Formats: sequence, C-alpha cells, structure tokens
Amino acid sequence: MNAEARSTRSLHIPARPEHVPLARRAVLDVLRGWGVPAGGEAAQAIRLIASELLTNAVLHASAATERVGVVLELCDGTWLRMGVHDGHPECPAPGDSGTEATHGRGLRIVHALLEELNGVVLTERTDDGGKTVWVELPCAVERPTAETVVLSAPGSRRSSPAP
Repeated sequence: MNAEARSTRSLHIPARPEHVPLARRAVLDVLRGWGVPAGGEAAQAIRLIASELLTNAVLHASAATERVGVVLELCDGTWLRMGVHDGHPECPAPGDSGTEATHGRGLRIVHALLEELNGVVLTERTDDGGKTVWVELPCAVERPTAETVVLSAPGSRRSSPAP
C-alpha cells in the first residue's frame, strides 16, 4: 500500500493479559474518532485482529519484552493499517491445533478474516530485535454530507443544507 497516512496514533501497554481489553477499547476509540463506523466490517475486523495479535504478543513475547506497542494509521480514508510490536525475535506462525486444543487458532482466524476482506498481513523485523506484525485492510470512513451540516446558533436544533 503506497497511500500516505492521513492520521496516525500509537499506544503502548504493559505486556500483561489484563491490559489487552484496555488496548482493544483504545483502538476502537481511535477508529470512532476517525469516523470509521463502529459496527462496520473494518472496525469489527480490527477489533478482533487487535485482540488476537495483542494476546499473542502478551502470551508469547512477555519474557522478551515489558511493553507491547500498537500503531494505527488511516490512509487516505480508504485503508486502515495496524501494527502490533513486541521485542521477541520470533515471528508468529499459525498453530497446528487439533479439535481439542484450547489455543492456536488466532492467527488462522486473522488470516481468514483478512483474506475475506481483501486485507494483508506481514511481519517486519525491527531494530530492537523484535518485530511488528502489520495488517492492512480497506475501510470506509463516514463523512458528513451537506444535508447534515448544522448552521444554527448554539442551543438551537436546526439543520440546513450547505450552500
């Protein structure tokens, strides 16, 4: 993807399981602030993917890293890019989980979801010896229409078409 990022946000959390839900909520708050529909495919996909990638980083990399980073980029209002960084050198790989296994399906779910939504996943080695797992997927941003522009004084409830 060669689009230029319109907006970028990042956050870091301690590499502990109880911080994953907080990071997931923060990711959704950023998307909402950018106008990505909360119930839309992109927001729901990023919510699930963030949860899976953050959980993997916390479970598998916490011995090598104290913090996990998340970077979100909204590119030209049409692509959403998210990176999850940890200090562990090993790249994640889908597990070979049997029907009775309680773990090992997360990356398979991420790959299947991205395939369905025409997204991609890639892993990038970083200078600190760790890696960032990036996902990119198309997304639509809600933009106000001319009919929803409010042209009224504070306290009144009138809306009017834009000139």
